[in-house]
Amino acid sequence: MKSTPLLLLAFVLAAGSVQAQTPTPNQGRMTPEEHARAKACETEMRRLCSGKQGQAAKDCLQSNESKLSPQCKGQVSK
Repeated sequence: MKSTPLLLLAFVLAAGSVQAQTPTPNQGRMTPEEHARAKACETEMRRLCSGKQGQAAKDCLQSNESKLSPQCKGQVSK
């Protein structure tokens, strides 16, 4: 029965490695919608909403809708 502690240790180590590999949501990356908006509104972001990210950037673009290009307006209105 010497293999029981080894099997238990192997199980604990395997369970820990599975948990460590579980990704956290979004991990600081843009969602597909944010990526599409960033690409379509690149110029407007630099000109009108510099330094803003996420919801603050979307809010800034929406508040400047009259100054946006057609492709950016299409992304902001989604």
